[in-house]
Amino acid sequence: MLRLDALVVPLRHGEVARRRLIELGLLHRDVKVRCERNLLYLPLTSVPSVPLDDPFLPACRIESVEFEEVSRIVDVKEILGYAPSFDVFGDIAILGASSQDPLAEADAIIKAHKHISSVFQSTAPLAGEFRIRSLTHLRGEERTRTTYREHGIVYRLDVAEVYFTPRLGTERERITGGIQSGVVLDMFAGIGPFSILIGKRHPNVKVIAVDKNKSAVQYLRENIRANSAENVYSVFADSMMLPVRGESADYVIMNLPHVAQKFLSEAFRVIRDGGTIYYYDITPEDNLYQKSVKTIQEAAAGAGCMVEVLQERVVRSYSPHRYNICIEAQVHKA
Repeated sequence: MLRLDALVVPLRHGEVARRRLIELGLLHRDVKVRCERNLLYLPLTSVPSVPLDDPFLPACRIESVEFEEVSRIVDVKEILGYAPSFDVFGDIAILGASSQDPLAEADAIIKAHKHISSVFQSTAPLAGEFRIRSLTHLRGEERTRTTYREHGIVYRLDVAEVYFTPRLGTERERITGGIQSGVVLDMFAGIGPFSILIGKRHPNVKVIAVDKNKSAVQYLRENIRANSAENVYSVFADSMMLPVRGESADYVIMNLPHVAQKFLSEAFRVIRDGGTIYYYDITPEDNLYQKSVKTIQEAAAGAGCMVEVLQERVVRSYSPHRYNICIEAQVHKA
C-alpha cells in the first residue's frame, strides 16, 4: 500500500475531475483509484497550488489516503524520451502534423496503450468547410471508423469523414450543467457530443442538432439511436439559413471557432428574449475577449437586440499564444 494525497470527489463528477487532473499532469498512475460510499479518491502526484477551475471541483477536498499499488505501465514519454502530441478516439490514435518521428511514435503508442488498434498521422491542418483531417496510416489496422465513450455516452464516428475533438470533454460537461429547461439549438452539432449529452442529462429539454455535413448527420442519427436520446432531433441543414422559426430557442450553442461570427445574425433571429448564446472563438492572448465581445455586440445591434455578457472563459490552449475561448451572452430583445 502507498499513502498519497488524493482529490476526493462525488462519484458522479469523477470523470470530469479525472480528466482535469490528467490535463494538469497531477493524476498518479502507479496506484488504483479508490471508490467508497459514492466518493471517488483520485491519487495525486502533488497537491494543486491553485483551485481547479471547473464547475464541480471547488467543493472537493484533499485527503491523505492509502492506495493499492499496481504494476507499473511504461508510457510513451518513457519509451521515446519525449512526449509527442496525439489524440485518442476510441481505439484510434492520431498524431499531429509536427510529429518528430511518426513511425517510432506510432510504435510507442501501440506499446504503451494496449487498447489502441490503429495509428494515423494528420498530415495537414484541418481544412475545408467541414474541417476534415488529411490522414496517413502508420501502424495497426487501416480503418478510420471507431467508437468513442465520454461521460457515459457512446459516439460512433469516422475520423476521416467528420470533425470531432476529445479535448472538449470538460467543456461539454460544463455547458450541460448550465442548461435548465426549454429548447437548445446546437448550430454545428457534428456527431452530437454537446446535443446528446444535454439530451440525456435533461430529458425535459428539447435539443435541435443541426449540421450540413451529410456524414456527420448520419453518425449523429446513429448516436441518437445508440444512446436512446429521444429528445434530440437531428436536422440536416446549413445554419446560415436555419429551418427553425424565429424566437424558438432558449439556448444556442455556436461551437465553430474561426467563423462563428458569420452565423450570429441567424442565432439572434432564433433565440428568445432572455436566452443564452454560447459563442466560441480562437483569440490571441493579448486580446482574449474584447474583439469577440465587440463582434457579438455589433451583431446584436444589427438584429435589434442587446447582450449582457454572463461569462468569459478560456476553454483550452489552441496554439502558442492563442486560445479557444467561450463567451456566454444573454440576449435582450427590444
